[in-house]
Order: sequence, then C-alpha cells, then structure tokens
Amino acid sequence: MLLAIYACMLPLARLLLRSGVTYRQFDAVAKRAFVREALSANDLRGRSTNTSQVAVMTGLSRKEVRRVREQASELGYQAAESEEQHWGPPARVLHAWHVDARFLDESGRPRKLQFQDDESGFSALVRAVAGDVPPGAVRAELRRCAAISELPDGRLEPVKRYYVPGDFDQNAITVLSGMFFPMLAGLAHNTNPDRTSEGFIQRFAFSDCVPVSRIPEFRRLSRQEATSFIERIDDWLALRESVRAGNPDESDAVTIGVGVFYYEGPNAEDAAKPIPE
Repeated sequence: MLLAIYACMLPLARLLLRSGVTYRQFDAVAKRAFVREALSANDLRGRSTNTSQVAVMTGLSRKEVRRVREQASELGYQAAESEEQHWGPPARVLHAWHVDARFLDESGRPRKLQFQDDESGFSALVRAVAGDVPPGAVRAELRRCAAISELPDGRLEPVKRYYVPGDFDQNAITVLSGMFFPMLAGLAHNTNPDRTSEGFIQRFAFSDCVPVSRIPEFRRLSRQEATSFIERIDDWLALRESVRAGNPDESDAVTIGVGVFYYEGPNAEDAAKPIPE
C-alpha cells in the first residue's frame, strides 16, 4: 500500500515543486486533510470522533489535533495556517531583500549585493533567513526563475519581489481540482465498504509491450476517440442542466462528470524504484 502511495506521490511532488510549493506547505495541508477526514468519520456507535480518536487514527498527538482543529474553526481550512512560515528559501530571501534594512539602500530599495560578502552581501542575506542552505544553491534557483540578475561587476540585484518558479504552469490548479480530485474521490467511494450506492466506473486500458513505432498512432487514436467521447458526454450534460432546462430550482443539483486521460511512461512499480547513485 505504502509503495503504491509513494509511486503516486512522485508525479504529484514533481508538479508541486514546479509550482513552488515546499514540503512544509504540503505537510501542513496534508495534516489538515487527515484531521478533517478523521473528524468526519463515525465510531461503531455512530457518534462523531473526538480528539483522542482522531489522534489514534492519524498518528498525531492530541495537542497537534487540537491545534489544527482550533485553527480550522477560527480561520477556515483554506487559511488555517499562515503561509509565510512555510516559505521556501528562495521566497524568504527575496522577501528579506525587499524589507530588511540591512539589505536596503538609503532610499529603501534593495541594494545590489556582492555574492561573497559575508557581512552585508548575498551570502549574509541567505544565512540570515535560510539557515544552512548554501547561498550558491539559492542564487542558482533565483537565476533559474529569472528573479535576480548579475551585473558586469558580479553584484546581484533582484528583478522580482516574489518567487514564482520559472516553469510554473497556471493549469496545475485546474489539473489538481478538475481531474486529480474527482479521480481519487471516485476511488475512495469505490473502496468504501460502507457505501450505499453503486460503484463509479473507473477503467484503464493499457499495455506494456507495444512497439515504440506504434506510439504516434496510439496517441492520435486515443486523442480522437477521447475527444469524441467527451464531447458526447458534454452535450448530454448541457441538455440536462437545470438552468438550461428552464428549471430555476437548483437545490437538488449535484456535480457529476467523466474524465479521460492519456499516459505514457514507466509503470508505478518501476517509477518507485530507487534512483541509481
């Protein structure tokens, strides 16, 4: 089970890293999700779970469970924890460069910093806000995302105030909420032994021995057939939406849909194998 979860986490981690999400941010969100789902469960007598039961189910301490519950109650799950404390080193460096007086000029603007200056240069800035993270690694990442530039004399200056990874894809959020979420929610429904409705369709056609020369043909076929299928489903849904049907009462409306995806690459078992040193 854990190996399968690890394999599924690899592409998710790849997407999150590209989007500038740090592990600490992910950890905070995952913790809230575990607590929320544990709270929504009922015990054998049908009663809601309490803090002690949630701690047992999640492996968190009761103190941590109470903290997560209090934050969620006060601020809501979307803002249950300050994002600032989970910023990665590049974001913290850029932020300090724009607000810390040690790294500002007389007009209050970020100074151009010498990289090797351990007193008031870039290396000092990194140590001040990013601990033992190597300054060279931070410089390389900020260069990669075009957040800093290097002047002819070797000094560094920021050209962006906020850290956004250079290959950040705005479609990532759509992919997560529009495809990944319903797929996993459907799997959770199908594997629930206590469900009272029929299972949702989840099918996957695959092969691990198709010649490489046939891949372009399969790409074209899968795109053509999937597009045709989704368009027919979309037409069916459009004709039956309550507003389009002239029914103003949407109190009983629900979200339904079908997703189709293409995959090409290693299987989960191969993806989870250790990286050769």
